[in-house]
Amino acid sequence: MNQREADFYDSFSNFIEIALKERPDFVIHTGDLFDSVRPSNRAISFALEQIKRLSDSGIGFVAISGNHETPRLRETGSVFRILDHLPNCTFVYDGRMRRIERDGVEIIAFPHTTAELFREELKKASGLKKENPRLVLFHAGLLGIGVFRMNEINELILDGSNLDPDADYIALGHYHNHIDVSRTCSYAGSTERLSISEAGVAKGFVDLDLTSGKRKFIPLPTRKMIDIASLNLSSCNAMDATSEILSALESSGIDGAIARISVTGLRKDARKDLDMNKIRRTSQRALSLELVFSGKDDDQLIQNEGAHIGQLEEEFSRFIEAAKLGGLDRKRVEKEAMALFAEKDE
Repeated sequence: MNQREADFYDSFSNFIEIALKERPDFVIHTGDLFDSVRPSNRAISFALEQIKRLSDSGIGFVAISGNHETPRLRETGSVFRILDHLPNCTFVYDGRMRRIERDGVEIIAFPHTTAELFREELKKASGLKKENPRLVLFHAGLLGIGVFRMNEINELILDGSNLDPDADYIALGHYHNHIDVSRTCSYAGSTERLSISEAGVAKGFVDLDLTSGKRKFIPLPTRKMIDIASLNLSSCNAMDATSEILSALESSGIDGAIARISVTGLRKDARKDLDMNKIRRTSQRALSLELVFSGKDDDQLIQNEGAHIGQLEEEFSRFIEAAKLGGLDRKRVEKEAMALFAEKDE
């Protein structure tokens, strides 16, 4: 099994253990339980097993679909259909807003859908009369109270003015980092880090007491990520540069970690003579090391295996921003590529 896949399973099962111990009234998940429209059998089996543990213990589970697990064509079907039969569980994934009553709480759930349908469903919800404490679930980026978005092709964007003023709490999904947006609104963030850009960011979940309005972010143990930025070696020869790189790795505690070290200013001739055998031996203690060189006269050069595990669309968008296209229309290239990626998902 891919070790990073196992990391995500570990963090989620750690959450389930805490939930079984603390016994909340119910658990809400605001989308992207799965990372793709067609997750592996292993991923489906794991999710089924873990959520069933909550269900068997009488703890409710409510989840909405996110953009990663929502097919572009409705005929493709949703992976959530496999989980729909679980007692005490509700999965909202048909693109329509749903109003759910659970334990005296009104849950207004907005699954991922098309931008047009999303606007229609928001209008419908604006007229709902509040009769009980209200939770609202979204999987979307947010503008207006700050800028929280992933810049993905099919993401939905909420304007701050669309947030329900009658809601006792608004739970947001999609943005990977935990953010308290307002007194009654937050992103819980992901339970594991999805890329090296999230190094140093705590991952976990939100514990909410709806009666008092108090909430607390609870961190989970996760794979260590280290990003050693801008190690300037402009005055070093190859021997000194090797020593500086090794020292930076040693002092950062890379054992079992995903690490990236960015070297600037090192001359090309010195770069060629680096003792890569020593660097590789040290880096074997890490799960993954990405060694990035940059200078004024060249593009980035990446050594060893990168640690980013983003979607193909994300990776291509990053690539196309810096690629030399020789006069081709950059926007057209990206648009046609995204069309091909869409065919892949169907």
